[in-house]
Amino acid sequence: LRIRQAIAHCIDRDALISSIYAYVSDDLKPELRMDSFLPKAHWAYGGPYTDYAYDPDAGMALLEEAGWTLPEGAEPGDGSIRQNADGEALAIKMTTTTAQFRQTWAAVAEQNLLGCGIQMIRLHVPASWFFGATTGLQRRDFEIAGFGWTGQADPAGQTLYACNQIPLPSNGWTGQNYMGWCNEEASDAIVLANNTLAREDRIAAYNTVQKDFAEDMVSLPLFQRAEAEAWSKNMEGL
Repeated sequence: LRIRQAIAHCIDRDALISSIYAYVSDDLKPELRMDSFLPKAHWAYGGPYTDYAYDPDAGMALLEEAGWTLPEGAEPGDGSIRQNADGEALAIKMTTTTAQFRQTWAAVAEQNLLGCGIQMIRLHVPASWFFGATTGLQRRDFEIAGFGWTGQADPAGQTLYACNQIPLPSNGWTGQNYMGWCNEEASDAIVLANNTLAREDRIAAYNTVQKDFAEDMVSLPLFQRAEAEAWSKNMEGL
């Protein structure tokens, strides 16, 4: 948990936004930055939740607590990679597609993590393999992965976050819980949220899921993708 939280603190999400949306001003970045798998304007969002603000010092302190230290004589930010007591390097492989958009923000994240002594090895693979029915995400063939979710008015989520939706050989690799996240409280809540029509009960259940999601830091929501829409000024009732 401390390593996952450290990774979150060591990634500057505002810098990621700047790398791909140069036109977004600093005062608008908090609107794109996320602390949940739901946008802040969504009816089921109940935050703010645990926010892993960019704080390399906090991230490095967590790594120290977890037993990952810099080599003797190294200084934070000098490019040195942290090691554990067995001399193993703190290196993680991040798999994502070859899209230029993802190559751009991933390069920034790579440098962010290096500043904390974490080596991120970027693996850019064909989207056909990454999102394939029998490869990539569906077979959980990655250490960490970067990709986008498509949001919707109804947040659904049972296939994403329930314990019985983790793709495994034993269940024929069904489900979309690629993280392998199993928090019983959150799992029960996401099932409840998708099996009642009472809006207030759904909001309460989704709040539980989002709270546990943030505290367990199994996934770091980076930012909302910018999307442009246009229509005729003569259209009424949009």
